[in-house]
Amino acid sequence: MMWYTHVVFGVLFYLIAVLFGAPMSFLDIGMAAFGALMPDIDHPKSYISTKLPGGSVMPRFVEHRGPTHTIEAGILITALVGGMAYWITNSYWPAVAFFIGYISHLFADTLTVSGIKWSHFSNFHPRGKIKTGTRGEGLVLILVTFTTVMLFAYIVMPEETSKNLGWVMLIALMATFAIIGKKLKRLK
Repeated sequence: MMWYTHVVFGVLFYLIAVLFGAPMSFLDIGMAAFGALMPDIDHPKSYISTKLPGGSVMPRFVEHRGPTHTIEAGILITALVGGMAYWITNSYWPAVAFFIGYISHLFADTLTVSGIKWSHFSNFHPRGKIKTGTRGEGLVLILVTFTTVMLFAYIVMPEETSKNLGWVMLIALMATFAIIGKKLKRLK
């Protein structure tokens, strides 16, 4: 999946956690988006590798969709990033949000034809039908973005969303294409 699809998955997964009691915080949403990008630190041309200082080091040592695309790496990297976040914020929620984003990345990559091996200690390697960078991914991006916008509206304004569902859906659809329209044009 492309980096922006991973970001939307990370935000969606965190908003689902908000429904179950996680705090609604833009810092935590940002940490979930950051966590959703982190597994691709193993690819030299990934968004995270090109933007994060020192991001070009990891691809020299590991293959793409290898060790960083496992639950074990998610736990280890979350401990490192979450420890720093806790030291700065005195809250464990940024670490939880980061881990949720990380897991969302693994889930999204499971939907692709390459799939991933979720654990270094298992041979289980689920694969989906979506090819990265294609219209199939574009359809997933539209659905996930629309769902994310709708869920955000519901969390922020539950009564208004329920009363005006049709209007909220129309606005969410317009927002979806405003957010990802340019990205969809790049897909094959």
